[in-house]
Amino acid sequence: MIDFRYHLVSLIAVFLALALGIVLGAGPLNEPLGEGLTGQVEELREDRDRLRTELEVSEVEKEHRDVFIDELAPATLGSRLEGRAVAVVALHAANEDDVADVRLRLEQAGAVVTGEVRVTEAWTDPDTATFRSSFAGQILGYLDPVPDDGAEAGVIFGTALGQALTRGDADGDPTADAATLLELLTSADDPLVELVDEPEQAANATVLVAARTEETGPEESPDPADVETREQRLTEEVALARGLAATGEGSVTAGSAATELDLVSAVRADSAATEAVTTVDSVAEITGRMSVPMALAVAISGEVGHYGMGTDATAAVPPTVYLPPPAPFAPEDEDAPEGQDAPADDETAETDASGDAAEEATDDAADAA
Repeated sequence: MIDFRYHLVSLIAVFLALALGIVLGAGPLNEPLGEGLTGQVEELREDRDRLRTELEVSEVEKEHRDVFIDELAPATLGSRLEGRAVAVVALHAANEDDVADVRLRLEQAGAVVTGEVRVTEAWTDPDTATFRSSFAGQILGYLDPVPDDGAEAGVIFGTALGQALTRGDADGDPTADAATLLELLTSADDPLVELVDEPEQAANATVLVAARTEETGPEESPDPADVETREQRLTEEVALARGLAATGEGSVTAGSAATELDLVSAVRADSAATEAVTTVDSVAEITGRMSVPMALAVAISGEVGHYGMGTDATAAVPPTVYLPPPAPFAPEDEDAPEGQDAPADDETAETDASGDAAEEATDDAADAA
Protein backbone atom coordinates (compact mmCIF):
# COMPACT_ATOMS: atom_id res chain seq x y z
CA MET A 1 0.00 0.00 0.00
CA ILE A 2 1.33 3.44 -1.01
CA ASP A 3 1.43 5.73 2.04
CA PHE A 4 1.54 9.49 2.44
CA ARG A 5 5.36 9.63 2.58
CA TYR A 6 5.59 8.12 -0.91
CA HIS A 7 3.35 10.85 -2.33
CA LEU A 8 5.34 13.51 -0.53
CA VAL A 9 8.66 12.24 -1.89
CA SER A 10 7.21 12.08 -5.43
CA LEU A 11 5.99 15.67 -5.28
CA ILE A 12 9.32 16.87 -3.97
CA ALA A 13 11.10 15.05 -6.84
CA VAL A 14 8.86 16.70 -9.41
CA PHE A 15 9.42 20.17 -8.06
CA LEU A 16 13.16 19.58 -7.84
CA ALA A 17 13.21 18.51 -11.51
CA LEU A 18 11.27 21.60 -12.52
CA ALA A 19 13.54 23.85 -10.54
CA LEU A 20 16.63 22.21 -12.01
CA GLY A 21 15.30 22.68 -15.53
CA ILE A 22 14.57 26.34 -14.91
CA VAL A 23 18.00 26.92 -13.43
CA LEU A 24 19.81 25.11 -16.27
CA GLY A 25 17.67 26.72 -18.96
CA ALA A 26 18.25 30.18 -17.61
CA GLY A 27 21.90 29.49 -16.90
CA PRO A 28 24.53 27.30 -18.60
CA LEU A 29 22.15 25.75 -21.22
CA ASN A 30 20.43 28.98 -22.18
CA GLU A 31 23.03 30.21 -24.64
CA PRO A 32 23.66 26.84 -26.47
CA LEU A 33 19.91 26.22 -26.90
CA GLY A 34 19.27 29.73 -28.16
CA GLU A 35 22.20 29.59 -30.55
CA GLY A 36 21.09 26.17 -31.85
CA LEU A 37 17.54 27.32 -32.58
CA THR A 38 18.76 30.54 -34.16
CA GLY A 39 21.15 28.58 -36.37
CA GLN A 40 18.39 26.23 -37.53
CA VAL A 41 16.08 29.13 -38.39
CA GLU A 42 18.87 30.80 -40.32
CA GLU A 43 19.59 27.60 -42.27
CA LEU A 44 15.92 27.22 -43.16
CA ARG A 45 15.82 30.82 -44.33
CA GLU A 46 18.89 30.27 -46.52
CA ASP A 47 17.36 27.08 -47.97
CA ARG A 48 14.17 28.98 -48.79
CA ASP A 49 16.08 31.75 -50.55
CA ARG A 50 18.23 29.23 -52.44
CA LEU A 51 15.19 27.26 -53.64
CA ARG A 52 13.43 30.45 -54.68
CA THR A 53 16.47 31.49 -56.70
CA GLU A 54 16.73 28.05 -58.31
CA LEU A 55 13.03 28.18 -59.22
CA GLU A 56 13.42 31.60 -60.82
CA VAL A 57 16.47 30.40 -62.77
CA SER A 58 14.59 27.27 -63.85
CA GLU A 59 11.62 29.31 -65.08
CA VAL A 60 13.93 31.60 -67.06
CA GLU A 61 15.72 28.59 -68.57
CA LYS A 62 12.35 27.05 -69.52
CA GLU A 63 11.30 30.28 -71.21
CA HIS A 64 14.57 30.36 -73.15
CA ARG A 65 14.15 26.70 -74.09
CA ASP A 66 10.61 27.32 -75.33
CA VAL A 67 11.74 30.31 -77.39
CA PHE A 68 14.55 28.22 -78.89
CA ILE A 69 12.17 25.35 -79.77
CA ASP A 70 9.62 27.80 -81.16
CA GLU A 71 12.26 29.27 -83.48
CA LEU A 72 13.25 25.79 -84.66
CA ALA A 73 9.66 24.61 -85.18
CA PRO A 74 9.17 25.72 -88.81
CA ALA A 75 12.38 24.03 -89.93
CA THR A 76 11.69 20.92 -87.87
CA LEU A 77 8.07 20.49 -88.93
CA GLY A 78 8.28 21.84 -92.47
CA SER A 79 6.64 19.60 -95.12
CA ARG A 80 5.71 16.82 -92.65
CA LEU A 81 2.05 17.33 -93.65
CA GLU A 82 2.55 19.13 -96.96
CA GLY A 83 -0.66 19.07 -99.01
CA ARG A 84 -2.79 17.71 -96.17
CA ALA A 85 -5.98 19.31 -94.91
CA VAL A 86 -6.61 18.81 -91.19
CA ALA A 87 -9.69 19.51 -89.07
CA VAL A 88 -9.30 20.26 -85.36
CA VAL A 89 -11.77 18.87 -82.81
CA ALA A 90 -11.62 20.21 -79.24
CA LEU A 91 -13.33 18.81 -76.17
CA HIS A 92 -15.56 21.30 -74.37
CA ALA A 93 -13.00 21.93 -71.59
CA ALA A 94 -9.92 22.00 -73.84
CA ASN A 95 -7.57 24.91 -73.18
CA GLU A 96 -7.88 27.55 -75.91
CA ASP A 97 -4.13 28.21 -75.91
CA ASP A 98 -3.46 24.50 -76.46
CA VAL A 99 -5.90 24.40 -79.38
CA ALA A 100 -4.51 27.58 -80.96
CA ASP A 101 -0.91 26.40 -80.69
CA VAL A 102 -1.74 22.95 -82.08
CA ARG A 103 -3.30 24.70 -85.09
CA LEU A 104 -0.12 26.76 -85.49
CA ARG A 105 2.10 23.66 -85.41
CA LEU A 106 -0.08 21.91 -87.99
CA GLU A 107 0.28 24.90 -90.31
CA GLN A 108 4.05 25.00 -89.73
CA ALA A 109 4.12 21.36 -90.85
CA GLY A 110 2.55 22.36 -94.16
CA ALA A 111 -1.06 21.41 -93.39
CA VAL A 112 -4.13 23.50 -94.13
CA VAL A 113 -6.44 23.68 -91.12
CA THR A 114 -9.90 23.39 -92.67
CA GLY A 115 -11.82 24.36 -89.54
CA GLU A 116 -12.36 23.82 -85.84
CA VAL A 117 -15.30 22.32 -83.96
CA ARG A 118 -15.82 21.96 -80.22
CA VAL A 119 -17.61 19.00 -78.65
CA THR A 120 -20.13 20.19 -76.06
CA GLU A 121 -20.83 18.75 -72.62
CA ALA A 122 -24.01 17.18 -74.05
CA TRP A 123 -21.81 14.74 -75.99
CA THR A 124 -20.76 12.99 -72.77
CA ASP A 125 -23.65 13.87 -70.39
CA PRO A 126 -24.66 10.67 -68.53
CA ASP A 127 -28.23 12.01 -68.17
CA THR A 128 -28.78 12.04 -71.96
CA ALA A 129 -27.25 8.65 -72.73
CA THR A 130 -30.64 7.21 -73.75
CA PHE A 131 -31.26 10.04 -76.21
CA ARG A 132 -27.80 9.64 -77.73
CA SER A 133 -28.25 5.90 -78.10
CA SER A 134 -31.47 6.45 -80.06
CA PHE A 135 -29.99 9.33 -82.03
CA ALA A 136 -27.02 7.17 -83.04
CA GLY A 137 -29.39 4.77 -84.78
CA GLN A 138 -30.88 7.64 -86.77
CA ILE A 139 -27.57 8.74 -88.28
CA LEU A 140 -26.26 5.32 -89.29
CA GLY A 141 -27.91 5.71 -92.71
CA TYR A 142 -25.60 8.62 -93.50
CA LEU A 143 -22.35 6.80 -92.63
CA ASP A 144 -20.12 5.18 -95.23
CA PRO A 145 -18.47 2.98 -94.15
CA VAL A 146 -20.69 2.00 -91.26
CA PRO A 147 -19.09 0.97 -87.91
CA ASP A 148 -19.09 -2.71 -87.04
CA ASP A 149 -22.32 -4.26 -85.79
CA GLY A 150 -22.79 -3.68 -82.09
CA ALA A 151 -20.64 -0.53 -82.05
CA GLU A 152 -21.45 1.64 -79.06
CA ALA A 153 -23.20 4.96 -79.56
CA GLY A 154 -20.07 6.97 -78.73
CA VAL A 155 -18.10 5.26 -81.52
CA ILE A 156 -20.95 5.90 -83.96
CA PHE A 157 -20.99 9.58 -83.06
CA GLY A 158 -17.21 9.81 -83.30
CA THR A 159 -17.36 8.19 -86.73
CA ALA A 160 -20.15 10.55 -87.75
CA LEU A 161 -18.14 13.61 -86.70
CA GLY A 162 -15.03 12.27 -88.42
CA GLN A 163 -16.90 11.61 -91.65
CA ALA A 164 -18.62 14.99 -91.47
CA LEU A 165 -15.16 16.58 -91.47
CA THR A 166 -13.34 14.28 -93.92
CA ARG A 167 -15.78 13.13 -96.63
CA GLY A 168 -15.33 15.22 -99.77
CA ASP A 169 -16.25 15.17 -103.43
CA ALA A 170 -13.85 15.28 -106.36
CA ASP A 171 -13.32 19.01 -105.77
CA GLY A 172 -12.61 18.57 -102.07
CA ASP A 173 -15.90 20.12 -100.98
CA PRO A 174 -17.92 18.36 -98.23
CA THR A 175 -20.36 15.85 -99.67
CA ALA A 176 -24.10 16.12 -99.11
CA ASP A 177 -23.97 13.36 -96.49
CA ALA A 178 -21.06 15.08 -94.73
CA ALA A 179 -23.04 18.32 -94.58
CA THR A 180 -26.06 16.44 -93.24
CA LEU A 181 -24.00 14.73 -90.54
CA LEU A 182 -22.55 18.05 -89.40
CA GLU A 183 -26.04 19.55 -89.39
CA LEU A 184 -27.33 16.65 -87.30
CA LEU A 185 -24.61 17.15 -84.71
CA THR A 186 -24.96 20.94 -84.48
CA SER A 187 -28.68 21.61 -84.95
CA ALA A 188 -30.34 19.99 -81.92
CA ASP A 189 -31.81 22.06 -79.07
CA ASP A 190 -28.82 20.92 -77.02
CA PRO A 191 -26.23 20.43 -79.80
CA LEU A 192 -23.47 17.87 -79.50
CA VAL A 193 -21.02 20.01 -81.49
CA GLU A 194 -20.39 23.74 -81.83
CA LEU A 195 -18.76 25.30 -84.88
CA VAL A 196 -15.82 27.49 -83.86
CA ASP A 197 -14.41 27.82 -87.38
CA GLU A 198 -16.81 26.21 -89.84
CA PRO A 199 -15.02 23.83 -92.23
CA GLU A 200 -15.31 24.93 -95.85
CA GLN A 201 -13.51 21.95 -97.35
CA ALA A 202 -13.13 18.30 -96.52
CA ALA A 203 -10.13 17.33 -94.39
CA ASN A 204 -7.74 14.44 -94.92
CA ALA A 205 -7.23 13.89 -91.19
CA THR A 206 -8.31 15.09 -87.74
CA VAL A 207 -6.72 16.09 -84.43
CA LEU A 208 -8.62 15.80 -81.14
CA VAL A 209 -7.43 18.13 -78.36
CA ALA A 210 -8.41 17.08 -74.82
CA ALA A 211 -8.63 19.11 -71.62
CA ARG A 212 -5.67 19.49 -69.28
CA THR A 213 -5.64 17.54 -66.01
CA GLU A 214 -3.53 18.15 -62.92
CA GLU A 215 -2.39 15.84 -60.15
CA THR A 216 -3.97 16.44 -56.74
CA GLY A 217 -2.38 15.81 -53.35
CA PRO A 218 -3.74 13.35 -50.77
CA GLU A 219 -5.32 16.25 -48.89
CA GLU A 220 -7.38 17.12 -52.00
CA SER A 221 -9.19 13.84 -52.55
CA PRO A 222 -11.99 14.36 -55.11
CA ASP A 223 -15.61 13.59 -54.34
CA PRO A 224 -16.37 9.94 -55.30
CA ALA A 225 -19.52 11.11 -57.09
CA ASP A 226 -17.46 13.53 -59.20
CA VAL A 227 -15.01 10.75 -60.03
CA GLU A 228 -17.84 8.45 -61.13
CA THR A 229 -19.30 11.14 -63.38
CA ARG A 230 -15.87 11.86 -64.85
CA GLU A 231 -15.32 8.17 -65.55
CA GLN A 232 -18.66 7.99 -67.37
CA ARG A 233 -17.78 11.02 -69.48
CA LEU A 234 -14.30 9.61 -70.09
CA THR A 235 -15.80 6.46 -71.59
CA GLU A 236 -17.63 8.60 -74.15
CA GLU A 237 -14.47 10.59 -74.90
CA VAL A 238 -12.49 7.41 -75.58
CA ALA A 239 -15.27 6.25 -77.91
CA LEU A 240 -15.07 9.62 -79.71
CA ALA A 241 -11.32 9.15 -80.22
CA ARG A 242 -11.89 5.65 -81.57
CA GLY A 243 -14.55 6.89 -83.99
CA LEU A 244 -12.36 9.72 -85.29
CA ALA A 245 -9.44 7.32 -85.76
CA ALA A 246 -11.58 5.25 -88.12
CA THR A 247 -12.16 8.16 -90.53
CA GLY A 248 -10.06 9.99 -93.06
CA GLU A 249 -6.39 9.15 -93.45
CA GLY A 250 -5.68 9.25 -89.72
CA SER A 251 -6.22 10.99 -86.40
CA VAL A 252 -4.27 12.00 -83.29
CA THR A 253 -5.58 12.54 -79.76
CA ALA A 254 -3.59 15.05 -77.70
CA GLY A 255 -3.88 15.67 -73.95
CA SER A 256 -1.88 15.89 -70.75
CA ALA A 257 -1.84 12.32 -69.34
CA ALA A 258 -1.22 13.79 -65.87
CA THR A 259 -3.82 11.54 -64.19
CA GLU A 260 -5.80 8.38 -64.90
CA LEU A 261 -8.84 10.58 -65.61
CA ASP A 262 -7.16 12.22 -68.61
CA LEU A 263 -8.30 11.17 -72.08
CA VAL A 264 -4.80 10.24 -73.29
CA SER A 265 -4.24 8.05 -70.21
CA ALA A 266 -7.65 6.42 -70.73
CA VAL A 267 -6.93 5.68 -74.40
CA ARG A 268 -3.60 4.09 -73.52
CA ALA A 269 -5.28 1.97 -70.84
CA ASP A 270 -8.08 0.77 -73.16
CA SER A 271 -7.16 -2.39 -75.06
CA ALA A 272 -9.27 -1.51 -78.11
CA ALA A 273 -8.38 2.19 -78.24
CA THR A 274 -4.63 1.83 -77.68
CA GLU A 275 -4.30 -0.27 -80.84
CA ALA A 276 -6.27 2.18 -82.99
CA VAL A 277 -5.67 5.70 -81.65
CA THR A 278 -2.35 7.55 -81.84
CA THR A 279 -1.79 9.80 -78.81
CA VAL A 280 0.46 12.66 -77.71
CA ASP A 281 0.76 13.75 -74.08
CA SER A 282 2.07 16.96 -72.45
CA VAL A 283 0.02 19.11 -74.83
CA ALA A 284 0.33 22.02 -72.38
CA GLU A 285 4.05 22.13 -73.24
CA ILE A 286 5.52 23.28 -76.54
CA THR A 287 7.27 19.91 -76.89
CA GLY A 288 3.92 18.11 -76.80
CA ARG A 289 2.30 20.52 -79.23
CA MET A 290 5.15 20.14 -81.71
CA SER A 291 4.78 16.37 -81.50
CA VAL A 292 1.16 16.53 -82.72
CA PRO A 293 1.84 17.07 -86.45
CA MET A 294 4.74 14.59 -86.35
CA ALA A 295 2.46 12.01 -84.71
CA LEU A 296 -0.26 12.73 -87.26
CA ALA A 297 2.20 11.94 -90.05
CA VAL A 298 2.85 8.61 -88.32
CA ALA A 299 -0.89 7.92 -88.07
CA ILE A 300 -1.45 8.77 -91.75
CA SER A 301 1.37 6.38 -92.67
CA GLY A 302 -0.66 3.58 -91.11
CA GLU A 303 1.18 3.17 -87.82
CA VAL A 304 -0.13 3.73 -84.28
CA GLY A 305 2.08 5.21 -81.58
CA HIS A 306 1.92 6.91 -78.18
CA TYR A 307 4.35 9.78 -77.74
CA GLY A 308 5.56 11.99 -74.90
CA MET A 309 6.78 11.58 -71.34
CA GLY A 310 3.57 10.26 -69.80
CA THR A 311 2.70 6.77 -68.62
CA ASP A 312 2.61 4.08 -71.34
CA ALA A 313 4.22 6.32 -73.98
CA THR A 314 6.05 4.22 -76.56
CA ALA A 315 8.55 6.97 -77.44
CA ALA A 316 9.37 10.48 -76.33
CA VAL A 317 9.31 11.89 -79.88
CA PRO A 318 7.48 10.59 -82.97
CA PRO A 319 9.75 9.18 -85.67
CA THR A 320 10.48 11.13 -88.83
CA VAL A 321 7.87 10.37 -91.49
CA TYR A 322 7.51 12.19 -94.81
CA LEU A 323 4.29 11.39 -96.62
CA PRO A 324 3.50 11.10 -100.33
CA PRO A 325 0.89 13.54 -101.69
CA PRO A 326 -2.64 12.74 -100.55
CA ALA A 327 -4.91 10.77 -102.84
CA PRO A 328 -7.75 12.81 -104.36
CA PHE A 329 -11.17 12.40 -102.85
CA ALA A 330 -13.12 9.67 -104.60
CA PRO A 331 -16.55 10.62 -105.95
CA GLU A 332 -19.36 9.07 -103.91
CA ASP A 333 -22.43 7.18 -105.08
CA GLU A 334 -25.14 9.62 -106.05
CA ASP A 335 -27.82 7.32 -104.67
CA ALA A 336 -28.97 8.63 -101.32
CA PRO A 337 -29.25 6.33 -98.30
CA GLU A 338 -32.66 4.95 -97.50
CA GLY A 339 -34.88 7.65 -96.01
CA GLN A 340 -32.89 10.52 -97.56
CA ASP A 341 -33.91 12.49 -100.64
CA ALA A 342 -31.53 12.39 -103.60
CA PRO A 343 -29.12 15.35 -103.75
CA ALA A 344 -30.59 18.30 -105.62
CA ASP A 345 -28.79 19.84 -108.57
CA ASP A 346 -29.25 23.30 -107.22
CA GLU A 347 -26.90 24.11 -104.32
CA THR A 348 -29.64 25.84 -102.33
CA ALA A 349 -31.99 22.90 -102.73
CA GLU A 350 -29.20 20.54 -101.59
CA THR A 351 -28.67 22.60 -98.44
CA ASP A 352 -32.40 22.67 -97.69
CA ALA A 353 -32.66 18.91 -98.14
CA SER A 354 -29.77 18.33 -95.74
CA GLY A 355 -31.32 20.63 -93.16
CA ASP A 356 -34.71 18.92 -93.41
CA ALA A 357 -33.13 15.49 -93.04
CA ALA A 358 -31.17 16.60 -90.01
CA GLU A 359 -34.22 18.10 -88.31
CA GLU A 360 -36.30 14.98 -89.03
CA ALA A 361 -33.62 12.64 -87.64
CA THR A 362 -33.24 14.75 -84.51
CA ASP A 363 -36.98 14.80 -83.90
CA ASP A 364 -37.20 11.02 -84.40
CA ALA A 365 -34.42 10.45 -81.86
CA ALA A 366 -36.05 12.75 -79.32
CA ASP A 367 -39.39 10.93 -79.73
CA ALA A 368 -37.70 7.55 -79.33
CA ALA A 369 -35.82 8.66 -76.21
